[in-house]
Amino acid sequence: MAQDNLNDFYTENRKLLTEYLDVRLQLLRLGSIRTLSRTLAMLILLSVISLMALLFLVFLVIAFSIYMSDVLDSNVWGFVCGGLVFLFILLLTIAFRKPLFLNPLIRLFIITSAREDEEDEEF
Repeated sequence: MAQDNLNDFYTENRKLLTEYLDVRLQLLRLGSIRTLSRTLAMLILLSVISLMALLFLVFLVIAFSIYMSDVLDSNVWGFVCGGLVFLFILLLTIAFRKPLFLNPLIRLFIITSAREDEEDEEF
């Protein structure tokens, strides 16, 4: 009799434990999907903003090149000056890539994940 009760106890708790683990696994999957979707949305937004800034910069350098062409009376030298502007920007980007790009992106990802943890605690 005691053996039957003990077997029933183990089978009931085993079912509860498997259900609990399934629910926790599903919750973990949903949390990771939410984190991934927010991160992906942030990356897409940053990509669009970067593309717009790059296009603005390209048109600005083209205008500068045309102006320098008029000043120097040579299209070639005017556009060489525009190319030098891009080279200067490239060198600055390479020199300051960590403080300008890497550190802010890492900070942004940390803030995003911390915000998600705070939202989880509210519920």
